[in-house]
Parts: sequence; structure tokens; C-alpha cells
Amino acid sequence: MFEQPQRLYLGREFDLQRGVADDEPVSINSRELTTHAVCLGMTGTGKTGLGVVMLEEVLLQGVPCIILDPKGDITNLALNFPDLAPADFLRWLDADEAQRQGVTPEVQAERVAARWREGLTQSGVPLERVRTLSERATFDVYTPGSEAGIPLNVLQSLNPPTDSKINWARNSEALRDRIAQLCSALLELAGIDADPLKSREHILLATIFESAWRAGQPVAIEDLIQMIQQPPVQRVGAFDLDVFYPRDERFALAMALNNLAASPSFASWTHGRPLDVEQLLKPDRAAGGVNPVGKTRASIFYLAHLDDAERQFFITLLLSQLVMWMRGQTGTSQLRCLIYFDEVFGYCPPFPRNPPTKVPIMSIIKQGRAAGLGMFLATQNPADLDYKGLSNIGTWMIGRLRTGRDRDRALEGLEGAGAGFDRADVENALSTLPPRVFLLQSATSDPRFFQSRWAMSYLRGPLTRDQVTLLRPADGPTALERVAQSADDERPVLNRGLPADMVQAVPTGRQAPMAYRPSLPPDVRQVFLDGAERTSATAARYSAHLLVSAAVRITDRSSGVMQDDRHTFLVRLNAHALTPDFAPARQHEFDASLLRSEALPNTAFDSPPPGINARWLKQAERTAVEHIYRHGGKTVFCNRTLKLYGQIGESMIAFRQRCEVSARERRDAEATKLRGQYERRMKTLQDRLAREHRELSQDRTELGARKREELLAGVESVFNFVIGKRSPYAVAFGAQRRRQVKVAQEDVRESERAIVKLNADLDDIAAEYRVVLSDISDKWMRVMSDAQELSLAPKKGDIFVDLVAIAWVLE
Repeated sequence: MFEQPQRLYLGREFDLQRGVADDEPVSINSRELTTHAVCLGMTGTGKTGLGVVMLEEVLLQGVPCIILDPKGDITNLALNFPDLAPADFLRWLDADEAQRQGVTPEVQAERVAARWREGLTQSGVPLERVRTLSERATFDVYTPGSEAGIPLNVLQSLNPPTDSKINWARNSEALRDRIAQLCSALLELAGIDADPLKSREHILLATIFESAWRAGQPVAIEDLIQMIQQPPVQRVGAFDLDVFYPRDERFALAMALNNLAASPSFASWTHGRPLDVEQLLKPDRAAGGVNPVGKTRASIFYLAHLDDAERQFFITLLLSQLVMWMRGQTGTSQLRCLIYFDEVFGYCPPFPRNPPTKVPIMSIIKQGRAAGLGMFLATQNPADLDYKGLSNIGTWMIGRLRTGRDRDRALEGLEGAGAGFDRADVENALSTLPPRVFLLQSATSDPRFFQSRWAMSYLRGPLTRDQVTLLRPADGPTALERVAQSADDERPVLNRGLPADMVQAVPTGRQAPMAYRPSLPPDVRQVFLDGAERTSATAARYSAHLLVSAAVRITDRSSGVMQDDRHTFLVRLNAHALTPDFAPARQHEFDASLLRSEALPNTAFDSPPPGINARWLKQAERTAVEHIYRHGGKTVFCNRTLKLYGQIGESMIAFRQRCEVSARERRDAEATKLRGQYERRMKTLQDRLAREHRELSQDRTELGARKREELLAGVESVFNFVIGKRSPYAVAFGAQRRRQVKVAQEDVRESERAIVKLNADLDDIAAEYRVVLSDISDKWMRVMSDAQELSLAPKKGDIFVDLVAIAWVLE
């Protein structure tokens, strides 16, 4: 029951009639948490215990957890005692409680340990499973803004993402969302209420961050304060900067942030471990355990010591980091990580409230499933959560709800959460459920009541900051420090200085090295690069290269492409090559920190080619610009008919998929318009057909009446003949009635012919509609695959050469 893959044992089924738990275990598949879960219930229903149970089960399945604990309850997860010995409980007990009970703390510890053993036994949890949790999981308690637990340097979150998969070309919308959330959180921490769409403070900060992030520039709080006074942009929208936000008013914003940064309490936010999602999820290999890949990590963020603004600030930073991590992951159906958010009240409220934490929470709820990122939310009232968020949650766990309004809102959500739900069966029960009893409803199972199992961790209650200090390791590195050390151990050792692929092969027949540095004109810039490790067994010497680095922007208005690239060339020079040739030269990823201003001692120099001066470098610069202009273009795919353009680096498959979506939409729109036209034509014919049917019915009625009149006239004539009565008009009347019968018969035949004709016309229109509809489908199918390559070349005015120098490369 316990070791089934992906099964999370929550407790036992509860019989409402008898008021006891049955032996039938209740579990869910961990995959269901990718569609997220919510736990609702008033105070005292056992939400904290159920949350700890869920986290224990997820950790036992090897899934890392990120836990947001605003009250300090869920930090109890770290109180994991493998032997359940009384001594383990002793320092966590309330001494005042023991005194009220008239016993010593030691006696109380024995009672608590016995109660915990008994509770686990009743839940069917063996002691070995408690030890397994301790061996497989490690618990890191972080205290942002405090050193009680593991401190965090959250201001590193102001820096641009380091993930190479996250760039402006493909993720501009996601990066702007993160910047908006970051600005909202920072301004709220500074006490400034800022609307992202209307506030000048928010717009200015967002513009500064985007400018810095596009350039790959880290942003410290001190840098941000300076950039507010001297922004890196001259215009904001259609207005000059000083018109949009005058200098004096910008100084007031800078002072507000400076006061925040200068506050002694703010210092604790600026040092500690980096807020790195990859490190938070990485197994703790140094801690050992039964798992050969390392212990599964539970990262607990204790936030009880923070005020509301500080909590909003930190939670926004953490969740925005998780959103960026989520968007950089490949698709999966497995649960990669569980985010547990306790007491979510105020962080994702219904419209119109929109705190900075709401956007990342909604993003994870709507998009986390594809990346295997699940979110578990716990709160007391359904009204604490935005309705759109509730509608996207697949698993519900509901304890006692006292008010009818709360029950109605919860039941509305349950009616769409899965099959087999009957509102009448559970509405009354929700108001009287005992503690630890919950209604479980998911998209894959029928609703049922269950009693949560006993938690393996000691549920001490909310921990104080002083108690959190006891959870820090007494000596040695923290778990996160061990991860950083293991990451350093795994990082490959690079040769000092320039990467090996930036040094071209030495041409044959070069001159013997010079024992001294060659003399070049003073207006020629020279730099030195260390190309390889230098050892005592090898003689080191410098060879002359031309180093050119340029920032290139490729823009195209029709396709909407805007790409910033850097082209760096390192071209070997020798006496036989006076003019640099960039055609065979390779581009390199260049780090300016590799440049040195002086040569290493005891090194020789190859002879440079003659004639190198400032004019020669200027000509080399123009040659490099011409080479980049002719060969530095990019290729994107385009579909002229659909007016769709790809992005740089987008594959043909991905572009065609977008074309297929657009072509289907246009095909459906054209088909809808065509359908309306043909429906109107058919409606006209159907109306005429209905009239002809009515006329046919009337004609048949008229024909029957005429035939009866003719028959009666004939009978009357025979009768008069028998009795000898003669009428001079009888013959004329009989002829008239026969003519009326013939006219009525002709009217019937005419109506029948008209009906046949109208039915044939309807069939012709239907056939014509099918043919035209098929032609439309074929047309858009051809358009769908009409993808062509479009070459985009940079303009010469968008090529900015910022480094031209003679580079001496050590070999």
C-alpha cells in the first residue's frame, strides 16, 4: 500500500453514517497534482495535518517540494524524528503546558511520543516508513529577511535570467511579465501603491529593468537608484524622459528606494544564499540517504516574521522565478515539483483586487501542468481565491465549512471538478464534518469522504523565529551549501583565459619568436589574452591577432523581428597577410574579462605584420562591418498568404504548426461566411417549398369538394329523370361542374410539379455547397504548407563596432 509508484496514501475512507474510518485506504496518483489541488476548511479542521501528510507522501515519491509558510505551521514538516524517542520531542514541547498538566517536561515528552506512535499505528503507518522519510528527504528552512534559518540574498533576483533557453527573442512576453511583477513587489515594499499601467514609477522601473536585462547587465539596488536619476533611455513612449517624469520627481523615487536600502532591517535581504530554483530542486547528494542520487529536497520558506508588504515582495520574487523556470522546461506528464502554499488568503483574491503575487500564481495554475509543476493551495474560505483559479484546479479536499456561502461556492467548484458528484449527498455533511475528515473530489474518481492519516512529522504548531534557529545545522555546511559545493565539483575546469576554440591553428613557416615585445604606434590599442595553461615544460609566446567585436541589431518591420547579436572575430596576423580576411574567420563567444593590459613575464612574441597603425585598424573595422553586413544576416520562415513570419532560430516544424493554426482559423472563418450564404439561399427555397405544400393541400381539398359537387349533381339529375322532372339548366350545370373538377386537378398537378422542382433545387444547392466547401479546404491546405525562407540582413547603421585592437594571444 505504501510503496506503490506514484500513489500518495492520504488516509482511510470515512463512513458518515457510523462516524468511523473504514479499513479502505484512500490514495491519489501523484500525476493528479499536475492539475493542482486545493484544501478548504475552517480553523480546526486539520488542514495543516493534511498538508504535512501530502508533502510527506510527495517527498517519499522523490518529488522535490517548495513550501510557502506564512504562519509557521507547515515548518513542522522539518520536525521528523526517525525513532520517535521522547528525547526528540522534549525541546519542542511547551513547558507551560506541562506545568498546567502538573507533570515534568520529560513525562509530557513520553506521553507525546506514545501518542504519536499510537496515531501512526492506527493509521497503518509502520515506524520503518518514518525512518525512510528521514533517509530520503532533507529539509531546508529558509528565512528571507532574517538569519534565524538559512538566509537568502533575494536581491539577486533583480538580475536577468541566466538560463540560456530564456531570451528576448522567444520569451519577451514572459520576461516583461516577470519585470512587471518584480517592479510591483519592489514598489510595494517601498510603500508605493503603483498601478502597472498608469503609475509613472512602475513604468520607469520596468523600462530600466528591460534595458538592463536586454544588455545582460546585473542590477544591484544601488545601480537601480542611480539609474532612476540617470536612466539609460531618453524617451518613454512618445514623450521625452524629463517630460514624462521630471528629474526632481525621479529623485523622490530614488530617495524612497534609498531609504529602503539604507534601512538596517533591509541588510538581511542582501546576503545569504541565492534564490536559485535549480539549486532548490536539486537532490542533496552530500547528505547521503538510501537514494543513490541523493535526498529529495523540501525547501521551506518560513515567512511568519515578515509583514504583509515583505511577504508580497518575497513571494512575488520566488513565484516569478518559478514561472521562468517552468517556461524553460520540456513537456512531461509526471510531477516534477510541488509548490505548497499555506494560507493563501490575500495572495490570489478575486477581481478587482490584483496584488503582484496573483499573476504568477495564475500562470502556474494555467500552465504548470505541461512542465510537471503542481500547486497545492490551502485556505479557510473558497472566496479567498480567484474564481478563474478555482475553475482550473483538478483536485479538491474540503473539510468543515460553517457558512452556507462558503459551502455554496465550494460546491459550485466541485460540480465541475469531476464525474459522479451529487450535490445533495454532500451539502449537509460539509457543515458537520469532524476534524481530520475531508471530502475528496478529483477529475478521475468519484467523491468520497476520508480521514487523513496521522502525520509522521511532529505537529508542534506554529514555530517561532527562535525555534526555527534550532533547525539550522549545528556545524558543517547547510544542505544548500553542499549543493553549491557539489555543483562546483561537477563544473569542468577551464583553461586559464581564452577558450581553446578561439585560437586558430598556427600557420606553418612563421618567423621565429622575438624575445621582446614589438613596438607599435601608441594610438594602436593592444590587449593580451591567455589562450592556454602555461607549464614549466612548455615555452610560452604571444602571437598577433586582430580582435574585432561588434554589437549587431537585426530589425525587420514586416516580420516584427528584432534581434541583438554580438559578432566577435579573432583573426591571426602574419607578415604575409597584411589585409585581414574575415571570410574564414570564426565567430566566438567572447568574455571581455579575459582581456589583460599587460603581458605575462618571460614570454616571447611573434613578429606582427608591418604597417599596423590607427588608419590600418580603421580600415579593418570597415572591412569587418562590410563582412557582417554581407554575411551576418539571419534567416526566418514566412508565409506570404497568411502574412505570418517566424522568429530567428524557430524551426520549420514549429513555424508550420503556427501556419496550420492560422490557416485553420481563416478556413473556418471563410467556411462560416459561405455557410451563411448558402443557408440563406436554402432558407428561401425551403420557405417556397413550405408554401407549395400548403397550396397543394388546399388544391387537394378543393378537388375533393368539386368531385363531391359533381357526384351530387349527377345523383340529382337521375332523381329528376325518374320522377319526370325536367330542368333546362341541368345539362349546363353538369358541364360547369366537370370543368371545375378539371381545373382543380390541374392545380394539384401544378403544385406537385413545383414541389418536385424545389426539392431538386435544394439538392443542387447542397451539392454545390459541398463542392465549394471542399475547394476552400483544399485552398487553405495548400496555403498551410506554403512556407518560404526570408533572409534578414542588418543595416550598416545597426552595426556598432565597440572593440578593435591587436590581441596578443598566449600559445
